[in-house]
This record gives sequence, structure tokens and C-alpha cells, in this order.
Amino acid sequence: MRAQASLEYLLLAGIALVLLSFSVVALISIRDGAEKSFAAFRFRSSSLALSNAINELCALGTGNGREMRLNTNVSVDSVKGDNEWLVRFSDNGLSMVRKSRCDVGAAGRLEGTVYAENDEGRIRITER
Repeated sequence: MRAQASLEYLLLAGIALVLLSFSVVALISIRDGAEKSFAAFRFRSSSLALSNAINELCALGTGNGREMRLNTNVSVDSVKGDNEWLVRFSDNGLSMVRKSRCDVGAAGRLEGTVYAENDEGRIRITER
């Protein structure tokens, strides 16, 4: 009688461990998806903030500047389009393109605190 009860408890414990392992695998995959979504959110936030600063400085004219903090690494390049510039922000497979009235120049990947300045119609972005 005691051996049968011990065997039943052992069987229940084994089933519980199997269910627990499935739960852990599901939680790990959820966490990975959340980390990717958060990285995409941080990239979008930094890119939009930088794009808005570029357009603001372009409108304000030569000599104006602005310092800002980026939430993640961002690479910036620009291409001349029809009557405007297309500014591309990219990082780790993520990218976004925004329009601008001014050309944009940035040296490599930007991170942390950056300074953007309008230099005769060209927005120069440097790290601080």
C-alpha cells in the first residue's frame, strides 16, 4: 500500500516537472520577443527625436544647434531626392526614412549625447 502511494506521488511529481519545463520554455520565448520589441521602440524613439531636431534646426537657420540624448545607437545618412533630402536612420536591421529640407551629415554610429548644428543649410551631428 505504501509503495503504491509513493509511486503515485512520484508520477505526479514527474508530470508537474514536465508541465513546469513547458512553462519555462514559453516564458523564455515571451521574454525574447519583449526584448526585441523594446529595442525597436527605443530605436524608433531616438530616430524620431533626432528627425524632429533636424527639421527644427533646418527651419531655424544657420548657427542654431541642439544637444540631445539618444536612447540607442543610430546611424544617419542622407540622399538627395526631389526638392528635399531623404534621411535614413538605421541600427541592427532596423531602419526608418524621413524627409528633410536640409542635408544631414553624421560621422558613423551615434550614441549617447549628440549635438546637432545647422551649418549653412547642412545639419552636422556629432557625439559629445
